[in-house]
Amino acid sequence: MPRHPRRSEMVADATLVSVAAARQAAKNLMLVRALRDAADFDHDWYMAAVRREFEVLAVEADANAARVLRIRAKAGRRHGHALSADDYRAADTRRLKKRARVLTDLAEELRRLSTDDETIATLIDEARIQALDEITATTAAVPGLGRTKPAKGVARSKALQALREELSDYAD
Repeated sequence: MPRHPRRSEMVADATLVSVAAARQAAKNLMLVRALRDAADFDHDWYMAAVRREFEVLAVEADANAARVLRIRAKAGRRHGHALSADDYRAADTRRLKKRARVLTDLAEELRRLSTDDETIATLIDEARIQALDEITATTAAVPGLGRTKPAKGVARSKALQALREELSDYAD
């Protein structure tokens, strides 16, 4: 008979999923800010953004824990066999209590992670690498992009003049 996972194992698994979600959210935010907003990378800004993301996930876990406890209260008064997957009965109350505790512990762990500067900095570094990899892969997939032939003649002169003008704009 298979062993039921311990609550601590369930919290650890849920934390891994939540950290992956926060990393994905940070990566998507980096892509949007870089491509749409032309914003430079600001490490402190992303530290605050990831902290907010962890808090959003913690609030969601708390809300789900409260929802599960409400379901548990109703289920305790219902006997017999369940009619569907979300039809909880008195026999399910122990599992529902464990699920609510896992969600509460998850919220607590996410709030703890939101104050861990090292964890957040690592997450930002990983998200940044993923964002750059995605941009690189997309660029490489566009036919001809990044594989142009050197300009010659008048085209070269025009390209050099455009480059001079752009550089002079940065010099101001």
